[in-house]
Amino acid sequence: MADPFDSDGDITHVVHLLEKIDASGLATSSEAHLRIWYRGQVKKEWPLRPGVYRDTFPATTEPDRLHLERKLAQDFRVESAGILARSADDAELYFIQQHYRMPTRLLDWTAHPLAGLYFAVKDHDTTDGALFMMDAFGLAETQNAEGFRGLATSRHRFFKDSMQRIYLGVGWGDPFCFPTFILPLRPDHFDRRMILQRSCFTFHVPDHGTLTKNENRTLRSFCIPAKAKADLRRQLFLLGVDEFSIYGDLESLSKRLKDAYNVP
Repeated sequence: MADPFDSDGDITHVVHLLEKIDASGLATSSEAHLRIWYRGQVKKEWPLRPGVYRDTFPATTEPDRLHLERKLAQDFRVESAGILARSADDAELYFIQQHYRMPTRLLDWTAHPLAGLYFAVKDHDTTDGALFMMDAFGLAETQNAEGFRGLATSRHRFFKDSMQRIYLGVGWGDPFCFPTFILPLRPDHFDRRMILQRSCFTFHVPDHGTLTKNENRTLRSFCIPAKAKADLRRQLFLLGVDEFSIYGDLESLSKRLKDAYNVP
């Protein structure tokens, strides 16, 4: 598959990440710790596209996509009720679905550059990866989003209305009753994974299933050569960024300890 992005350079050492951030000029903006987001992918050719818009999602038209997404969301709510530590509202449940690999309209990003780099190098050592960086404020500016600037929280009316479309079927007859632009979301960090990963999301809508520079002109793409992945993992490990620091559960702790002592 052809690379859909023009590369803004290679990252083969952790130091290069800092250099790329400095060279971008994005980190000098006000509130950079909130608005500069990163996303790592082990395969650079993957488009920036969430689960319900990927080729593997069986529904391909917007009405069918919304119908299947609603079924998945409702079943997840019913069957997870006895597992979750507390009850969750629609937005929280949607974020949990995303973190546990259910297909949603959310695409994961992080405000933690080293976490972003980890996801780009964690496996697939025979394939080039990619690290993406953007100023999330640029989404509204580039898309000329009417009535919206900056970042949204889960309480923003655009997102709350979208959750009603998905969970309650409000506006069911019109699949285009979502926002007309990709929405940058800064969720409440109520879940351990979200805290550790400094999670943020883009919420994708009809006609905007894929994020490109057409939706955010600040978007940058850096290639992570396959041959550099193992060295980058080692460097990140020395900096305290590993499976356990990213996921924070007992299974990831076990993996980190086995890696530390070269135990297969």
